[in-house]
Amino acid sequence: MLKRADGSVINWYLEKPLTTEKTGLIILAQGSGCQSVTTSENIKLARSAFPDLSALTVDKYGVATGDNPPDPFDKDCSASFRAYHTMTQRVEDYLQVLESLKQAPWWNGQLVLFGGSEGGDIAARLAAKTKADAVILLSTGGGTSFGEMVKQSMEGEMLLNKVPKEHWPQVDKEFAHARANPQSSETWAGSSYRFWADAIDHRPVDAMLQSDAALLLIQGSADTSTPVSNARMTLDAFDEAKRCNLTYWEFAGYSHGMQDAQGTSRMADVLAQAGFWLKKQLANGKPVVSCTPAK
Repeated sequence: MLKRADGSVINWYLEKPLTTEKTGLIILAQGSGCQSVTTSENIKLARSAFPDLSALTVDKYGVATGDNPPDPFDKDCSASFRAYHTMTQRVEDYLQVLESLKQAPWWNGQLVLFGGSEGGDIAARLAAKTKADAVILLSTGGGTSFGEMVKQSMEGEMLLNKVPKEHWPQVDKEFAHARANPQSSETWAGSSYRFWADAIDHRPVDAMLQSDAALLLIQGSADTSTPVSNARMTLDAFDEAKRCNLTYWEFAGYSHGMQDAQGTSRMADVLAQAGFWLKKQLANGKPVVSCTPAK
């Protein structure tokens, strides 16, 4: 049993392939909400795309094994989740679990990170800290701060639904309140001010640029939660920094959840392609990070 410094228990799960050989390890980082990874269909689907790797999943602070509330994005989350769940806490939890597995006899040392949406932000933060071999980020964007992305998404929804501007959420005001009250468990837009204060000024691309891993960023062009412009900004940032370890896939007409224009889920297809990409990366070893030829 692993406990945090405050005595709370970290609920984590490990699934290994049926083999006597050593395997690599993939962390599957779930997106937003207080649903347990043990009941997440998205996590199960992601797991199926990487069957040759051992898979590590970790529940968030305040989430118990099997939790599957009717509203996992707001009112049905536990008081402890609202009080203590932050992205920084998630990163610390993953690092603590990884440290406990460091000498595991089944692990060959290879580490892969996979995350979608909020989970992609977590994977980006972990990339350099863990010296991961490969990182797959789905519907993460990355080029703007988390707060800017949320504001873009909310205002885009208001425009789409033709809501009068005087009725738009006061995003800047709420974020200022979060910064002034970074320990508050009061909620706005489904998350605590503590969560917002921890997340809103972080830009995933800054963490990605610190990593020497092979990075795969996957984005749908019709994503309204994470605007595609954010992902394109990440690609531009890598070009500007002359870094060559980022692969970018943009799927025309696909949504945040990888549904096509007809509403058909293409998630399984996208994940299968990511699985093929990963096999190639792990076979090739560490990527060439700099685009500048060695002298």
